[in-house]
Amino acid sequence: MTQLAIDALWSERQQQDGGRRPFGGAPVVCGREDDIALIDGVIDRVRDGGAALVLSGEPGIGKSTLLELAQDRAVAHGMHVIHLSGVPSEAHLPFGALHQAIRPMLKQLKSLPPRQRSALQAAFGLCDGTATPDIFLIGLATLNLLTASAARRPILLLADDVQWIDQPSRDVLAFISRRLSSDPIVLLMAVREGLGVSFPYSGVLRHRLSGLSAAAAERLLDAAAPGLSPDLRRRFLSEAAGNPLALVELPRGERTTETIEAPWLPLTDRLERAFLSRVAVLPTATRVLLLVMAENDSRSLREVFDAGEILLGESTGLDTLAPAASAMLIEIHRGEVRFRHPLVRSAVHQSASPVMRHDVHAALGRLMRDQADRAIWHRLASTFGPDDTLAEELDDAATRSHHRGALAMAIPALENAARLSGTVMARSERLLRAAGLAADLGQPATVERLLRAAGPDQPQPRLRAQVALIRELSQPLTAIDPGRIPVLVHFAADARTDGANDVAQNLLWRAAQRCWWGNASDKVREGVLASAKQSGLPASDARLIAIAAYVEPLRHGHAVHQRLAAHADAGVADPVAAWTLGLAANTVGAFDFGLNYLNQASTEFREQGRLGDLARVLFARGWAEMETGNLMGALRSAEESIRFAEETGATVWIAAGTIVLATVAALRGKFDACEAHALRAERLILSPSVNFLLALLQSARGAAALGAGRSAEAYEHLRRLHIPGDPAFNTSLQFFSLVDFVEAAISCGQEAVASSFIAEVERRSGPVAVPWVQMMLSHSRALLAAPDRVEAFFQEGLGTIAQNWPFLRGRSLLAYGEWLRRQRRVMDARAPLRTARDILDALGALPWSERARRELRAAGETSRPQEGLALDALTSQELQIAELAAGGLSNKEIGARLYLSHRTVGSHLYRIFPKLGVATRAGLQEALNRSPQSAV
Repeated sequence: MTQLAIDALWSERQQQDGGRRPFGGAPVVCGREDDIALIDGVIDRVRDGGAALVLSGEPGIGKSTLLELAQDRAVAHGMHVIHLSGVPSEAHLPFGALHQAIRPMLKQLKSLPPRQRSALQAAFGLCDGTATPDIFLIGLATLNLLTASAARRPILLLADDVQWIDQPSRDVLAFISRRLSSDPIVLLMAVREGLGVSFPYSGVLRHRLSGLSAAAAERLLDAAAPGLSPDLRRRFLSEAAGNPLALVELPRGERTTETIEAPWLPLTDRLERAFLSRVAVLPTATRVLLLVMAENDSRSLREVFDAGEILLGESTGLDTLAPAASAMLIEIHRGEVRFRHPLVRSAVHQSASPVMRHDVHAALGRLMRDQADRAIWHRLASTFGPDDTLAEELDDAATRSHHRGALAMAIPALENAARLSGTVMARSERLLRAAGLAADLGQPATVERLLRAAGPDQPQPRLRAQVALIRELSQPLTAIDPGRIPVLVHFAADARTDGANDVAQNLLWRAAQRCWWGNASDKVREGVLASAKQSGLPASDARLIAIAAYVEPLRHGHAVHQRLAAHADAGVADPVAAWTLGLAANTVGAFDFGLNYLNQASTEFREQGRLGDLARVLFARGWAEMETGNLMGALRSAEESIRFAEETGATVWIAAGTIVLATVAALRGKFDACEAHALRAERLILSPSVNFLLALLQSARGAAALGAGRSAEAYEHLRRLHIPGDPAFNTSLQFFSLVDFVEAAISCGQEAVASSFIAEVERRSGPVAVPWVQMMLSHSRALLAAPDRVEAFFQEGLGTIAQNWPFLRGRSLLAYGEWLRRQRRVMDARAPLRTARDILDALGALPWSERARRELRAAGETSRPQEGLALDALTSQELQIAELAAGGLSNKEIGARLYLSHRTVGSHLYRIFPKLGVATRAGLQEALNRSPQSAV
């Protein structure tokens, strides 16, 4: 039957039925006044700003009915309504639900920035992209299409049965749901409970639908099934327990007194049985078409009829489906047909024999030969035993999903391809590829299951090493496990003997990171570096440089510093290599180089939409900005790192970014804020074995106590990094707080402890330390030196090596001035104290600048009052937006940079202008010039 014939027949039937509303009449809602008021509220406020709302509840509780009511409300408000819904048989189609929703908007693709346009085209298979698009870039492109449309007419986006929407589309919905506060868009989602599906909708309003009240349930039952006997009425009210669907549907199939004595069944099973009782009495041809509907991944009537013709050997049409429509099991509108409720689909599916389901999938597979991504899953469902041809096609489907940015969809394709593979080697390699994707997605349980299925005892050294690498990548680096390091080195040797040098180097890079995070012994560290040097890689390889930095940052710091300088001159094209070099730089204390490389990496990751990686890079960049004196930049980077880490569910990096906030607050004298951030970070660090973060946290608390003049408390915080067995003990990070520890120890009368630690850092640093470490050593030596050597040490630390470290330079000048004043060289003390005050004022390091003021007063010189800072007037995100706007970027360009809608950017600017006392973008730069960095 052609589509024209279907449409003609439907129009005729519609006229006979009085022109019913598509897919049912107006929703009848009983006893849902509070739920309706909630929905009305978000719709009524849409022109002031959008919102997302998740409705959840058991099957039949009324979620879809409320979505239909919301549609009516939205239409009455002049809104544009967009639908998408999930169906189990469609869940394997990457971005299928998203495409269903925004297909009419694709003509506006040209308005998107090139990367966003390419990402969305790749997601929908409209182009062959050169790179796999990240899900967040696809989300941003979708958001921009929606906001552009909403600027003309507010939008209600309805997503029903979200639990069955394909994973990539769900991820995009999650992305959008957190970014609607400034746009006239309402996203209303309905989610069925009890299926064990998790949704990353943090910060989104949720509302669980409960059963109807007793009075409302009675009204609904009496309206749906008048004339019931008292026994049946009591039974249905009891069994339904306030579930609207049960109140309507159970009486239709159970009107006999035998039902009163029927055994108890869960409500969902009873509803399915009620629907099945109506299916069972339908004609055979009708039941066949219902099974085609249940197994198909489309609502197309034409496909249902064509598949029915293959299965029945005769043509079918609307008359064949009419009995099902009369039984209120399905709804038909023009060329589409759907079940009235997902439980009808479930009942039809479960009632069919495996043979019949096999035949239906085979028929659908034949129909869809020109639609490879759909046909392959029907062919899979109708195939038994090995089939290398189908396995290859599934492998190709996995590759297409990967290229479209749907990594989660590629895993089941590869797993099924492995099941159909005719050789053990092909099966293992496909399972390992699937495990690698699961590791990329942070799914350790899936990784372990796939690796076990691949076979733990791989005969080839290369495969054994690959298994080890995938398993390692699926595990967090944060947990201390020194015993894993020699195992990784062993597998790296396996990989190298089998020619897999890249796998070997990645294993050694992970081993080096574990050395740094986990207090490995000197012998273990030397073994990792020795193995890395045998790799045959050039000395300029980023991983080789980083391995040297991580296994012993002080001892190899100078050599690493020289390699970083060489790379800085040549530039780095690969963002992962830039990230690796940035981490290496931070690890040895070359934060100035680190900032350069991490800026390169963050720019490219931002363009690619790699928000998970970007969260980690921004944490590292924030620390580098803090150490190089850019406290405003550190705040911006840390806040954005936290935001993206929350988006990607990376708790450890939320904690890490929060520790940067705590440390910056300590330096600025915001001691209450520092402790609040520290407490939040502690709550996030669930495992006491995460000593890297605990060490940074204690350093932040030590800095706060020292700035507040509580030296004994500072010493107690900082000494924890030096006590073996303490959760904060970390040999790799001890030297980061060298100056704080030495100052606190001396103030507590622990000069011997301070001297011993200085000697240890000197011993490990070798003949030449990196400039930052040299400067800390000079400062620390000066605090303990004999009077005739103090000045030489201060001047050594304040030479050319100080130029990139303004905070440390300010503190050294302060300490130098204090010493000069104590030596009664008051006139000599004023110049370093004055410079220290100005530097520390400019940085916003108020406890230290106030200390410089006190010393200057004691030396007979007054200081001007401290000025207010833009840093204090704006939030971190507002500050970032203000700087980008001052730099000439448009709202759309800023939105693309920060993964926000341009209207959200505009709302931020609206709040920023009065805070800074400006009226236009032109005044932003002058206002920001009053920021801390302007005087550094």
